[in-house]
Amino acid sequence: MSQMEQAMETIVKTFHQHSGKKGDPDTLSRDEFKQLVKEDMSNILKKEKKDEKAMNHMMEDFDMNKNGYIDFDEFVALLAKILIKNHKEIYKNASLVTGHGNGT
Repeated sequence: MSQMEQAMETIVKTFHQHSGKKGDPDTLSRDEFKQLVKEDMSNILKKEKKDEKAMNHMMEDFDMNKNGYIDFDEFVALLAKILIKNHKEIYKNASLVTGHGNGT
């Protein structure tokens, strides 16, 4: 399996490790979402995980159908926004390890 395929599998597995503990197995409740961010996105969302208001705002922003839950499509949209926002920093850090490119 390629690195990209492993990364995608990890995203799906991580989502489902947290989803469904409270209700629908294919959605994240507010508490499940907060737990996922704290456990599995703690470095990239340092500020947000410490700020209850920011966490609630993020949940509301990505709950596109406003049902009070984050489904997988909404979760992927969140990941896409985070990747786009942090692309240069992630690339720069990876470049330091691999020696590839200059991060710009």
